[in-house]
Amino acid sequence: MSLDWMTAAVCAGVDPELWFPETGDSRPARICQGCPVRQQCEEYAAVLEGDCGLPYRHGVWGGTSAKERAAARDQASTLKDGRDAQILRLAEHGVGPKEIASLVGVTTRTVHRVKQHAA
Repeated sequence: MSLDWMTAAVCAGVDPELWFPETGDSRPARICQGCPVRQQCEEYAAVLEGDCGLPYRHGVWGGTSAKERAAARDQASTLKDGRDAQILRLAEHGVGPKEIASLVGVTTRTVHRVKQHAA
């Protein structure tokens, strides 16, 4: 993953301690609001945090706190689990992969992957 985007970050040169606030300091979020690389920054935080079990360790990235990113990951995981369950229910009822993909809003590859993972 290239980190070239960091040179365009609005926060370059800002005191690093600001990105690890102990309280609800809103300055980091305000600085991030107009940043042209905000999305890349938040995505990089997700890569750093991954599935390591320490979701609160990396401070503010892309205008979001580690706690906010962890909550978003949890929500996305819950949505994915619900989607996968729906795919499996439809498959159990004999619905074909193309129709499942159309009904659920995924690709047929995703349908096959979910079914294969469940087997």
